[in-house]
Amino acid sequence: MASEGRPAALRGRLLAFGLALLIAVVDLWSKQAVFASVAEGERRPVFEGHDWLMVTAVRNPGVMWGALPQAAHMLPWLRAAAAVVVIVMLCGTHPRARTTLVALGLVLGGAVGNVYDGFMLGSVRDFVLVDLNIPVFDPFPVFNVADSAICVGVALLALGMLFERPHPA
Repeated sequence: MASEGRPAALRGRLLAFGLALLIAVVDLWSKQAVFASVAEGERRPVFEGHDWLMVTAVRNPGVMWGALPQAAHMLPWLRAAAAVVVIVMLCGTHPRARTTLVALGLVLGGAVGNVYDGFMLGSVRDFVLVDLNIPVFDPFPVFNVADSAICVGVALLALGMLFERPHPA
């Protein structure tokens, strides 16, 4: 009976690592594509005639949304440590906790994309700018695919902790 759970556990973890790989590849590809076609600081609307969603090219020496730029020298190592923690959590997650596996895959993929930028480039490349003309969100921070994956993954983890039933060991 215990051996029947091993293939499911392996499949679940492979799915999570596959999702992480997909997110990291899409993140790095999208950063490369934008930075090859948009000058740093330039803004281009995604939809002609509408300026609520823009593509721009910004280098972020801090963490998500530009926080802690003064700690830029430590951030590549902190991002890498966070990625290792997520990998350990992923390996220890119960295989039937699908929401948790998907969430950790998203977080890991985002972490890998931003860790690569931090180590290889010294800053993270951000390129999505949303301007909703809402004072609370003005200015809205520039972000990337990795940041989005991390945010969605963390939200899924929170929802999973609230609503998933515990599984027997």
